[in-house]
Amino acid sequence: MNPVLDMFTSLTLFPALYSQAALLRAFQWQREQVEAFTKLMASITGQEYFGNGAVQRQPRDADLFVGKSVSHAKTFTDMHTVFFGLLSLDFNPLHFNEAMSRRTRFKGRIAHGFHTASMFSGVLAELTPWCVYLRQDMEFTAPVRPGDVITATGVIEEIDPKGVMQVGLSCTNQRNEVVVRGRAVVKKLKEIYNPEGAKA
Repeated sequence: MNPVLDMFTSLTLFPALYSQAALLRAFQWQREQVEAFTKLMASITGQEYFGNGAVQRQPRDADLFVGKSVSHAKTFTDMHTVFFGLLSLDFNPLHFNEAMSRRTRFKGRIAHGFHTASMFSGVLAELTPWCVYLRQDMEFTAPVRPGDVITATGVIEEIDPKGVMQVGLSCTNQRNEVVVRGRAVVKKLKEIYNPEGAKA
């Protein structure tokens, strides 16, 4: 059989769509896409989107404080794995070849680790808007499989006088198991938070 066709055959979700659980996951995925599109449109129009639907055009220093937390949830699908493989050019068979993956300690295909960790970027965009990434540490602690619902959470732990923040990060699955944890260092863009001071 054609190996490319075999890969897509192994990824197909059509037989699973007959189960009620799979239909519920499909509806959850659809809701996630609507929220993602809303956030995209808010970003394009120059607004900051918050989970309660509120928007804010001008960020304030008071919006960033120790203890502030944001969480995002996402249902991981085979199609996400295909897209992430194409975006990252990571075609490790562990993510695509079911037969070979079953012979590993994971007993089946798993999502890319950086696909899971990429949720940290979305959390930081809402938790610390108009800030730039300086550094990221990560530890991958458990595999993520198709159908897993992953919740990424970030908490601001420290803010120094120069606007550099330490943010604790974690991703957990629907069983509340930590699959990735880490810490990011981000810094406020002073030309956005303090435009008059930035000109001086």
